[in-house]
Amino acid sequence: MQALTASWGAWMSAYEKHCASLPAPADTSCPSCGATGLRLAFSGSAKDRVGYASFWCDACLVGVHLSRCAVPDGVPMDSVHTPVEERAVRIPDYTLVWPDDHD
Repeated sequence: MQALTASWGAWMSAYEKHCASLPAPADTSCPSCGATGLRLAFSGSAKDRVGYASFWCDACLVGVHLSRCAVPDGVPMDSVHTPVEERAVRIPDYTLVWPDDHD
């Protein structure tokens, strides 16, 4: 079992930093392992640009999954109705970081 070194709060800070640069590429380091190149994929409703965010590190396969997220204009988003095998981004089976009781 992999020991997680970063808290939910650290992952949320990384997510906010990553989102602040969108739609430009982001240069955010993984809060768990320090690797660069975190990945972010949105799926949701194109009508209101609200959906789910999958945010993970390809190096250590740790990350967070968020719901009811605003998807920034100009950022690609798959429909929640698109079959997984047809989505633009393949999301790996990564280990989820969960909020702590105090987060």
